[in-house]
This record gives sequence, structure tokens and C-alpha cells, in this order.
Amino acid sequence: MQLSDADLHAHFSDSWLTRGDDLVKSGRVIDLERGAADRYFSARVQGSRTQPYQVTIRLNQNQGHWHVVGHCACPVGYNCKHVAAVLISARAEASVSEDGVSASLNQWLERLSVAVREPDAVTQFAAGVVDRLLYVVEPGRDDRLIVRLMKARVLQQGGYSQAKSWTAFKSFYSLNPPQFVSPVDVDAIELLRTLEQTLDVSAGFFLQGHRGTLALKQMLMSGRVFWKSAEGTALLYQGARPASVTWLDVGGDGQRLVLQPQPYARVLLMAPPWWLDEATGECGELTTGLADNVAEAIISAPIVPASVVDVVSQRLTRLPTALPLPTRLIARHVEHVVPTPVLKLSSQQMDGPPLVHYGWQRPGHAVSVDLARLEFDYLGTRINVTSTADSVNRREGVELLAIGRHQPTERAALAQLTALNFFPAQQLDLPGASKLKDAFALENEDDWADFALQHLPELAEAGWRIEREPDFRWDIAQADEEWHAELDETSGTDWFGLELGITVGGERISLLPVLAGLVQNLSEEARIALSRGEAPPTGRYLAELPSGKKIALPAERVRGMLAVLVELFDSDALDASGRLKLNAVHAARLADIDAAARLRWMGGEKLLALGHKLREFAGVVPVALPVGLNAELRPYQQDGLNWLQFLREYNLGGILGDDMGLGKTLQTLAHVLLEKEAGRADRPSLVVAPTSLMFNWRREAARFAPDLRVLVLHGPERAQHYAHLHEYDLVLTTYALLPRDSHILEECPFHLLILDEAHFIKNPKAQATQVVHKLQARHRLALTGTPMENHLGELWSLYHFLLPGLLGNEMQFKRVFRTPIEKYGDVLCRNALARRIAPFLLRRTKAEVAQDLPAKTDIPRTCELTGAQRDLYETIRATMQDKVRNAIEAQGFKKSQIVILDALLKLRQVCCDPRLLALPAARKVKESAKLELLMSLLPDMIAEGRRILVFSQFTSMLTLIEQELDEREIDYVKLTGQTRDREAPVNRFQAGEVPLFLISLKAGGTGLNLTAADTVIHYDPWWNPAVEDQATGRAHRIGQLNPVFVYKLYTEGTVEEKILALQERKRIMAASVLGDGEETKVTLTAEDLSVMFEPLS
Repeated sequence: MQLSDADLHAHFSDSWLTRGDDLVKSGRVIDLERGAADRYFSARVQGSRTQPYQVTIRLNQNQGHWHVVGHCACPVGYNCKHVAAVLISARAEASVSEDGVSASLNQWLERLSVAVREPDAVTQFAAGVVDRLLYVVEPGRDDRLIVRLMKARVLQQGGYSQAKSWTAFKSFYSLNPPQFVSPVDVDAIELLRTLEQTLDVSAGFFLQGHRGTLALKQMLMSGRVFWKSAEGTALLYQGARPASVTWLDVGGDGQRLVLQPQPYARVLLMAPPWWLDEATGECGELTTGLADNVAEAIISAPIVPASVVDVVSQRLTRLPTALPLPTRLIARHVEHVVPTPVLKLSSQQMDGPPLVHYGWQRPGHAVSVDLARLEFDYLGTRINVTSTADSVNRREGVELLAIGRHQPTERAALAQLTALNFFPAQQLDLPGASKLKDAFALENEDDWADFALQHLPELAEAGWRIEREPDFRWDIAQADEEWHAELDETSGTDWFGLELGITVGGERISLLPVLAGLVQNLSEEARIALSRGEAPPTGRYLAELPSGKKIALPAERVRGMLAVLVELFDSDALDASGRLKLNAVHAARLADIDAAARLRWMGGEKLLALGHKLREFAGVVPVALPVGLNAELRPYQQDGLNWLQFLREYNLGGILGDDMGLGKTLQTLAHVLLEKEAGRADRPSLVVAPTSLMFNWRREAARFAPDLRVLVLHGPERAQHYAHLHEYDLVLTTYALLPRDSHILEECPFHLLILDEAHFIKNPKAQATQVVHKLQARHRLALTGTPMENHLGELWSLYHFLLPGLLGNEMQFKRVFRTPIEKYGDVLCRNALARRIAPFLLRRTKAEVAQDLPAKTDIPRTCELTGAQRDLYETIRATMQDKVRNAIEAQGFKKSQIVILDALLKLRQVCCDPRLLALPAARKVKESAKLELLMSLLPDMIAEGRRILVFSQFTSMLTLIEQELDEREIDYVKLTGQTRDREAPVNRFQAGEVPLFLISLKAGGTGLNLTAADTVIHYDPWWNPAVEDQATGRAHRIGQLNPVFVYKLYTEGTVEEKILALQERKRIMAASVLGDGEETKVTLTAEDLSVMFEPLS
């Protein structure tokens, strides 16, 4: 143990150390004994009484300093002069150790060994104990220090959790403390409990007198003492500093007697006084040479005005303690001094208007209030414009100048502020506004922005001095004129990383994260204006830099970038380095940005060249038909071929989304043939289609493009063609075979990759979808009359294949588009999505090309359930409604989908024919209202010469219809998923051999050309209207010469009627994105379900 002088002075006053030393020198310390490691001592000290006082001492070491816990039997009891005497005696005995090392060297070695170890306060907690006791020291209203005890949790990343007041010390038992209360804390709490307690809820203690000082030192040993708040600066004991007593000029004619630490620090009212560096948290005692009560009186000294300097000086000279006297000032009056206007700008938090809830009023939420204070500087001394004083007092040496205020200058400056729409801050509608007597405010944030950007520089140029507090919110930065852009092509030939940079105050700042933050805070009105290409009225956008400072960005330069972030991406589209991932589909927008922002580019020449080419694009150029095409294209089909060639020229993918029957296959074959004749197709092109379309593609290719070498890669013998794919112009395969043949197809590079009925990849997790993403092709094309059948996720899956990145990743797309459109009907998002995909979607409806198609008439035909069929429906409805309700209550709506769909299936089956239900009771029901309706329609239609298609999604229903037809000896053909030879029934019907074609919706709803039909009957409604439209399109298509009549059979008041309503809603959603629909909010909810189960009226 080696106690330094600083250690002793940290615990004992100068007088006690002197008296302790006297006790040692007079031999009054007897029976001194040492404990382990020289940390425990006991002795007897002869004092003024007959019996010696028993002294026990424990030393704790923390961060290189010793902390003394000394108890004595004398009246003082704790760290008294007797304890000091024992320590001085023990230190003298150990001044030179047995090995000859000096006391000072021993002391340094011991402190070094402690410094390289974890502090005791950190290591003395048991494993798993994460709570800590914190001490928050703050100045009270009367300059006395207050300490409050807080409890917080140690965080894994360092620091503490939010601290809460800890008042359990009231029932604290030092022999059995909580685990988070260390021995150091125990001693600190024992000392604190001897001090005066505050009267507020947090129950703090006043750190006053000698015991307050001892308590503070004990708390500092914990390493958990903080200034003003638990998040404030940690306090660290650094020993004593000297302080002088001097008179301080406090402005005007005032002086104050102060203690001046060397170097300068804040003075704390303690006994003795302490110093504190508020920036570093370093603190310790002040050595003044004064008695503690004298030093305390100086700390609380008031201002002495010049008028009473003589009186105060006389009184001070009578004191027994010599103190410096205030300076005697000579008064002089000065006129005609023109002041400098000083505008002090600040922002502060204030309570907002009070909130009233159920008659109770409570403070409102905190609001930021921006303030301006106008002062006038007279030769270095300031006065606020609201002051009523006639003169300004200024001290110069021993002179006290009374400077007369220059009213013309002050009135002119105040008039300037008023002209800029400033008003007294007391007029703000805030509870604390009455306290803002010396401040001015503006009406709103736009006014502050205008003032900061336009008028503040004008005032500064006119000679005003502008002072901004660090918290002022409108210190707006300006970027240098030259902006930077960098395109990184290292991530692949099709992908680019875009970084935008500006220079502010000599520092290069990444602009995209700044703009992303701006996008997040744009109002709905501002987003709409941006989508229309409109600039804000102010001509600028205010954004926030990473430092928190605002920056003004010219609208004409950043509007294009903001539009990219709003319409193409969202704020989460940036990577960790602040870059935006782009590909070729964004090239045109990149060129728009370049034109508006005037950027200096580095890299990305390929993408920029494409962008400028697209930006200068004047329209799709008509192309000549391929020589080998055996067909004349209708005008809209020629437009389709032109568009496909445009996509190929610019290396883009797209969807040919014409309605069924408008010749998508023909347009595509013309495109493939043109590529071959132009010499660009040096590889085969691959068409992936449903199995049912294989013969149609082969037949159409042979008919319209006989020069194409076509291979149907299908059937058990297809392996013999694997090695010869490169010998063909066009390879046809099916979605079902993709996973099986992926090992071959993925190794073969293709010129064109074409997906027919591309909605087959609407599920991004399906095997076929994953395989097509891996296929190599120069250009990708999708053919489908229904780009979206059920939800927007299907549209994303298609474009993720065609143009990866166009719609972001799946999570981004769901957050930015799908959820706002489907769940909330967000028109702005719907329009943005429609704009996004418009260049890459060519969709013509039959209505648009009506001159090329005969009329189509939709005819709903209803029937009513009666008798036993009606009773069966009601029984099934009530039973399944209970079952669905129980399932939803047990596991929620989403997890009850199987139960729900099964219930709705049974209701639909009852409507079609009770015999479809696998229930004995159902099979006994003889009534079948809809079958009777169908059989009443067919004979007359056939007699009229109609050619009829009957669709049902239930193959078992087609079987029941067959039985009726057989009984009536009506000829027909049939196609279901079990039909192996699909061409035979199609050819018989098209040749006019039979008047009626029964088709299952799944097997024959796509890929058939049945233009011989002029009547379509949908026996049962299906959830998805697009599926029904596809089926209708088998007849209503190019090549049809007769008007087409579409009959939709349904039973009144049943689930079928509700399905028709849902169909209409799905049509609305599809039209809103792919066309010009206005309404978009489409979801199937629990409320919809309750409608489905409504009883028959």
C-alpha cells in the first residue's frame, strides 16, 4: 500500500491532515496492525479523552486511486483526524520497502498494475447480473448539488438501457444488498442516507457539507456517476486544482466575486468547493486556502453594481479574512454610437397545445419552436430590442460608459424584421409562449426556409451579424454547382450500380440516401405533383444530410432523381454504400436524370448510350414483313410485329398481352422468321407452352412460316434430339417437361425465349418458373392474354423473368405496390405501376379491334333452386357455415383456407347438380334446376344451326350432361384432361360433324382454335373471370365470321351469384393496372365470406 498526497487530500481537509500529522509526531498512534495486502488497518489513537479511540480502516482501489473507508470511536466517527493519523503513520512505516524501492516508485507500480486490469467496479458483479446502480449528479435551484439514484441494464453493445429512478434505498439493508449493489455502492448508500433528502418524487440527496463530499468520492469509485442525466458525461475524479479569488466583470456595470480554477472549470458548491470540466467529466477539489464556509459564501456571491462598490469595499476591509476589493468605476455618458444589429437564431422544444381526453387535460406533445432574437451591439455590449432602458452600460478599464441608444437604427431594424413576417413569439398558440418576451417567430416552416435561404444572406450583406445556436434547425447548406455521378458495371453486364454525389462545404456526400430520406417524408400532395412532373412552388426541395443539417436542392435538378425513387423504387432500394441498382430497363430514366441534373459522369458508357438512344426515341419503326410469311397481317398485328422488333433492338423483354384470339402466335412466328431472315438468329429460339398447345404451334408454324425448322421436344423419344437442338430454328417444349429437361436446356444458348400462356410462371416458387430463369437467351418474350389473374404478385413474377429489377424484389414490390393497391386501393401507386410496365406491355382488347371481329353478346341465364335441391343447399350452407366459423375462431382466417374452399366447393356442386356431392342424401335428390335449364336450351339452339361449346370445371358434371345428351340422341364431342388425342375432337367439331363440344375448363380453356363455334355456354361460374374469358376466346377470335353468344348459367341467391360479383371486382383490379380502370381495392375478406354463406331468400 502506498497512499499518495493526492489520495490523502482527496479524503481529508488540510486542517485534519495537519492535526493527524501532529498526532503521529507526538506518538499518539499505538498498536498499529496491518491486514492482507496492506488494505486493512487497525490502531488506537490517543485523543483528548482518557481512553484512546479505536480506529479501523479499509482501503479500496479503483482506476489507480485509493478510496478510504475509515471508522473511529470519536464523535466525528468517519474519516476523521484520527483516521488520517493512522494512515500517515502506516505510510511512514512503508516509505521504503524491504527491496529498497521508494514509496513513490512503489505507488507508481501499483497504479500501473491496476490500470492494466479491469476496474474493480466492473468485475465485482456475479455472472448474469446485468443491472447497475447509476448516480446522476445535477445542480439544484440554490446551487447545491443533488444526486439521484437510478437503475439501468448493461447493454451488450455497451452503455446502459434507459435508466429508471431507484428508491429502494429507503428499505435498504446493507448486510444483504441486491446483487447489482456492489460493496462500493453499499458504502455510498450508507453515506447518502445521512444527508438531507429532496422532497420530489425521485427522492434525491443534497450533497452538502463534509459528508456530501465523502459520499461523492465514494460514488465516484463505482465509475457510474453521470452529470445531469444518465445519458450525460461520466464523472471521473482527477484530484485537486488550485483556485484564486477574483472579481469578474459580468457585463454592464456589474462585478462578482468568484473562485477562478486554474485551468478554468465550473465551480461546484461543496465542502470544500469542487471543480468540474463539463466537457470531459473530470472533477476534484479546489484548494483555495480559505475556510469551507468562506469559500461557500464566495460561490453564492451576488452581482455588485457600480453604485455600491464603495460601500462593499468598506465592508470587505473589515473582515478578518483578506479578500480582493471590487474595482471602483468612473461614469461617462456617450452619445451618437450607431449599433450593429445582431440576429440570434435558435430552436427549442416546447409543450404543444394541451390534449383533452374525457375531460382531463394533459400537456401536448413536444414541438420544435424556431425563434429569432434581435439585439444591438454597442461597442461590444448588447441590448435586446425589447429592453426599455435608455442607455447601454459598458465597462472599459475603470470607466463605466453609459451609451445612449440609437433609436433610428433600432426602429429600422425592427421594421425590417416585421416586413419579413416576423411577429412576437408571445403570440404563438403554445402554453409557454408568454415566457418568450424577447423573441420573434414566423408562421410556418416554409417561411423559415424562405427566410434562411433568401433573406438571411441579404441581412448579412446589409451589415447584420447573424448568430446561430447549434440547435437551430434552419442552418441550410448549399451544394457546389458540380454534381457527380458514377456507374459501376462490375456487378454484371446487365446490372449497374448508380452513385450520385454532391459537395457541401468541401465534403463529398452521397446524394441518393439524402433523396431517399426526402422521399419518405414527401406528402401525398407532393408525390402526386412529382408524378405529374410538377415542381414545388418554392422551386426547391429541402432534404436532411447525414449530419442532421438541412440542404436546399434545386427542384429542376433533383426532380428526375426523386421520380426514379418514387416510381421505380423506394427508400430501401439502396445498398449499404448508398448505391442504386439499375439495369437496361432504367436507361431512359437515367438519361432524363442526366439531362436535368447536369452531372459529371464516371463509367457506365454502355447504359448511358442506351439511355440517350431511348430518350431520343421517336416511335416504333414499321418493319417489312418477312418474305417467307404465308399470311397478311391485320394493322394491329403489324403494330405488334413492329413492337417486338423494337424490344429486340433495345435488348428489352416484354409481354404481348393481346386478348385471346387476336393472333399472338402469328405475330410471334413473324417475329421469329424475321430474325432468321435478317441473319440475327444464329441460335435456335425456344417456345415453352402448355402441352395442349404443342400441336397448335406446330400446325401454325407449318401453315404461316414453313421456312422455319421446327422441333417439338416432347414425348418419350425426345432424348434423341438433345444433341441436335442447334440445327433447328424453333424448338417447342412444355412447362411440364422443363424440370426434366433442364440439364439440357440450361446448357443450350437460345436467341429468343418465348413463354406462351406465360401465366404458367405466375408462382415464382414453382419448378418451371425457377428453370426458365436459368435458361440462356438474348431476348425474352411472354405471351398471355391474362398477365394477371388473381393478384399483382403474378404480374411481378412475369416481369421478374422478363426484366429483373423493373419491379424490385418480391418484398419491395409487395410493400410499394401490391399491398397499397390491393388492400388500400391506392390510386397513386396504381398509376405508378401502370406507368412502370407500360413500355413493356402491348395489350389490345377485342373491343379495340372490333372492326376485325364480329360482335360478342353476353347473356346471363338464371334458374331457381326448388324442392329437395333447395333444402339440400340450405342444409349444406348452414352446416358448412358453422364449420368455417369454428375453423376461423380456432386458427384464424388465413389458416382456414382449406376448410373455406371445401365449404364453397360443396355449395357450388349443389348448384350444378346434387349428384356431384359424395353424400348419400344428395344422390337421392332428383331435382337439378340448372341441368334442366341447359337441356331446355340445347335442342332449340341445335335446331337453329348453332355450333355450341359447353364449359364446366367439373368433369363429373360433363359426364352427367353426356348422359342426358345420350338419352336425347344429341351428337357431341368431348375434351378433358384425360383426352389423349386432342386433335380428333377439335377437327370433328371444326369440320361441322357435330354441333356440340363439351370441354373441361382446365383442359380446353386455352390453346384451342374453335372458330366454328358461335355459342359458348359456361355451365358454372369460376372465381377468376380471366379463365372464363380465355375459354370464350376459343370461339371469339380472329377467323370467326359469325356473332358469338355467351351464355352464363347461374342459380339465383346462391354462392354462384356471389361469385359473379367477385368476378367483377377482379376485372376492376386487372383493368386498373393493365388498362384504365379507376377502382382498385380488391381482396377476399372475412366479410365477403359471410356474404357467400347468406341463406336463400
